[in-house]
Amino acid sequence: DEEQRYLLLMAYQAGPDPRIRRGADGGWDYFDAAELEKACFSFLPGGAQVGLFHGPDDSIGPFTVTENYIYRGPDWDVGDGIVIKAGDWLIGGICDETAWSLYKRGLITGMSPPGFAKRRSPQ
Repeated sequence: DEEQRYLLLMAYQAGPDPRIRRGADGGWDYFDAAELEKACFSFLPGGAQVGLFHGPDDSIGPFTVTENYIYRGPDWDVGDGIVIKAGDWLIGGICDETAWSLYKRGLITGMSPPGFAKRRSPQ
């Protein structure tokens, strides 16, 4: 039996994560639910590319997107300390063999849809 190599993962959490005080970049960046929905809805028309490890362009393409949506609730405890809540962005799809191997070894734990954002100071 051939494995389906399907994953459904959180692409981005809506709002701030209370477990994070300061990000690796020194800031605390996040999208509110309305802005995250705009990003999700523009993802498929924009080409629906997913990368690995925030790497260079050669990391694009290890995953064929089959699902892309904003989760509407109720809260969903996926059993590994992550709770998916209403407003979170989920992406599902099929991994190529390399990405699937990395996932099975525990090296892939989320999505990395490319994009740009403008940083604003909280008001």
